[in-house]
Amino acid sequence: MPEQKAQLIEKLTGVYASKRSYYTELKEKIAEISKRNSQLEIINELAQEFNISLPKDCLDNTAKKIFDQAGQIFYLKRIIILTLKGGRLFASYCHPLDERCRRGKEISRSAGKTLWESITGERQLVWFRDSGSEDDYLTGLGLEVAVISPLITQNKIYGLFIVGSDRQTTYDPLDLAFLQQLANQLAIYLQDGALFAEVNRAKSEWEATFKAVRDSIVLLDRELQILRVNLAALQFCGLPEDEILGKKYCDIFCTVKGNCSDCSIKEALETGETATTQRQLEDGRVLEMYAYPAFQQIRDLGVVVYLKDITERLKMQVQLLQAARLAALGEMAAGVAHELNTPLAVIIGDAQLLMRGLPETDRRYKILEDIKACGLRCKRIVRGLLTFSRQEQYVFEPLSLNSVVDEALKLVSYHIETDNIEMVLDLSEDLPPIEGNAQQLEQVIVNLLLNAKQSFEKKTEGRRIVVQTGFDEERNQVFVKVIDNGKGVPQQIITKIFDPFFTSKGGGGTGLGLSVSLGIVQKHGGTIAVESEPGKGSTFTVYLPPSPTPTDGGSENGGGRKETADGE
Repeated sequence: MPEQKAQLIEKLTGVYASKRSYYTELKEKIAEISKRNSQLEIINELAQEFNISLPKDCLDNTAKKIFDQAGQIFYLKRIIILTLKGGRLFASYCHPLDERCRRGKEISRSAGKTLWESITGERQLVWFRDSGSEDDYLTGLGLEVAVISPLITQNKIYGLFIVGSDRQTTYDPLDLAFLQQLANQLAIYLQDGALFAEVNRAKSEWEATFKAVRDSIVLLDRELQILRVNLAALQFCGLPEDEILGKKYCDIFCTVKGNCSDCSIKEALETGETATTQRQLEDGRVLEMYAYPAFQQIRDLGVVVYLKDITERLKMQVQLLQAARLAALGEMAAGVAHELNTPLAVIIGDAQLLMRGLPETDRRYKILEDIKACGLRCKRIVRGLLTFSRQEQYVFEPLSLNSVVDEALKLVSYHIETDNIEMVLDLSEDLPPIEGNAQQLEQVIVNLLLNAKQSFEKKTEGRRIVVQTGFDEERNQVFVKVIDNGKGVPQQIITKIFDPFFTSKGGGGTGLGLSVSLGIVQKHGGTIAVESEPGKGSTFTVYLPPSPTPTDGGSENGGGRKETADGE
């Protein structure tokens, strides 16, 4: 009996008891390691998923996945992810979703005191309902216990990660560390999402700006292959984007065939500096071309080409230049008039006095009559020159087209007739009046007459210019035609003759006359048409709308005066 009792005591306190305690501790250690491995597995799995997915693609399912996997480690009722935006806290992701837990709900500071305490303190908190710490948001979710972990990375807080239970639950230090690690992964994920959104926003803004630019932009690599174009460039070349990308720039956009010696793109690549040049298209438009060298480490972007249509700007410059020339001409004409009017008045007056003392049959009377007529003609020329060059403002009023033609002829008919050119007038009667500025329209007709005169440079006989006015019933417009039988205009340049600075006269012309004339006529609501056959002559027709009648919305007296600033 004593021996059995000793054996029993030995079992309880000796080697056998030590073995049992050892196995108990080992079992607990294995359970702890297993739990820790499960936690690490969850964190690793989420990290891998985050690395291959964009925030908006999978974060909706993240809360559910954490809920399912973490629920195997400890009991939980809800998973909630709150995000901080502009100093306001919102429920962004919840599981499970129900009436209590709604996505997008804002949590105020008064309703979520514990939550805001975790944010401001940037620390993990464990909330117990029966601890006396009031939190209407957590209480409203039916939670008894909640672990609140801040989403922090790189010293910036993005929100809160909440794991909650509807019954008393104990979280050991390993559990709390695990939940904070989850929060850290979520914070990195949200940071990546914010960066992705920012990059995407910047990309969208850049693309919108790129497309909105009204001038053509073409991105090329160093082999001059097209990488990208904007909408204006597509409209410029008239091709769809898929037929442009990857093609050589020269095959799509180049306006110079077989001559690349002054190519600004090659210059930009060779020098590394911005290069610019001007190109004139076959349709007469003038482009200003800028080539900007651009180099990237990731992609070999060679040149950014910027094409700007400067045709209208050149026309404005031409008009300003012409206005300056006319202003100078006006000043000169005023001086000439001052110097000539007095002696002309003396010549005309003396001739008239001498004529009074002679009978009309006297040979000297005829000579004096010629002197008087020439003096009066000189006065008309001076007065016409002054009127022609006075361009400070343009007064639009009802005009007779025939009268405009007559005044223009007074300025140039002498030069035409003395050059052995026959002048023929065919002016239609009863033309409706036009609304315009007499001096400007006279300038147009003078330019056309001078061009016609210059077309006879190699023709010595049979020179003739016809000036014709009429009304075109089909167009419902009045017209004036200047017809010559000179050398004509070659077909290959007939579309360019109205371009600024284009001239076929070499150093004998400025290339401004027809361009300025077209601008004036267009400002009057009309147009200029040209027909020409080389070797036979040309016909320039100016079409102008008739003056509006009272039934067309004009005043009761059928017309009025209108002033426009120069260049409008």
